Amino acid sequence: MIWQRYVELEPIHRLRNEGRELLGKQICITEKRDGENVSTWIDDEGISHISSHNNQVADSDITLRFMETLEYKRASNLVMDQKVEYRSNFILYGELLKRVSPTRLEPKRKRLHWVLFDILDMDTNKFLPYTQLYQHAFHYKIPVVSLIGVYVPKTMFELESMISVSLTWCGRHRREGIVGKVYQGEQIFFKEKRDIPKAIKIPRENQVHIEYPDMPEDRILRAFQHAWDECLANGWDWKDKSKTMPTIVKHINVEAEEHNFAPPRNIYNLYLSIPIEKINEGKQN
Repeated sequence: MIWQRYVELEPIHRLRNEGRELLGKQICITEKRDGENVSTWIDDEGISHISSHNNQVADSDITLRFMETLEYKRASNLVMDQKVEYRSNFILYGELLKRVSPTRLEPKRKRLHWVLFDILDMDTNKFLPYTQLYQHAFHYKIPVVSLIGVYVPKTMFELESMISVSLTWCGRHRREGIVGKVYQGEQIFFKEKRDIPKAIKIPRENQVHIEYPDMPEDRILRAFQHAWDECLANGWDWKDKSKTMPTIVKHINVEAEEHNFAPPRNIYNLYLSIPIEKINEGKQN
């Protein structure tokens, strides 16, 4: 078993598709605690290890601080029991809370604490869903990050509003920010800090309808270029709409799905209006 550094968290606007990949997905929003990222795990020889955010072997001062907490032995027991009884290889990631938080946002505390925020199952290379995370923490009496809410945003407006409402909760509870987690399918994590806009009430809708932004012109042209290449490779006449139109629609949908855009509705009109010279010019550029 090889230790893995915790995922690098970015705000939604720095995600691959600027947050559009979150639309229609179930997002768990948890609090982000203000401390040091410290993990614990068991290697294949049954030896316990303590790692930090950047180092497989945590610095001695971080190790001593973690061992001073009540949670250290409980976390060690959790990973050892899972290894011995269920042959599960877990890495427990938690936030080591000092007596004074680095940003001074959280209240002062009398002693050090370690709060669990994620468990990575090394056998599947997936993080456990929040419910399982909470259950493990509960059974071993380990504090766990609070769940602020679970949302399925259908528009970018709803996504931004969800973040705003969640950060307002953080302001009331003196937390640094939030972490959003999509567990199903491709696991997507992000973070947002407390530079808070005014909270916006999220409207309720009975019917799920995801509203992606319109596909920009450069992506439309890219789809037409791919369609042109496919028609050329198959020896099809571009003017034969019975062959060309299904090919264009296919590549438009591929671009839309890959980049989380709404495909244009007037594809046939685009087919008639976009000159072949423009398609070839775009390919050369």
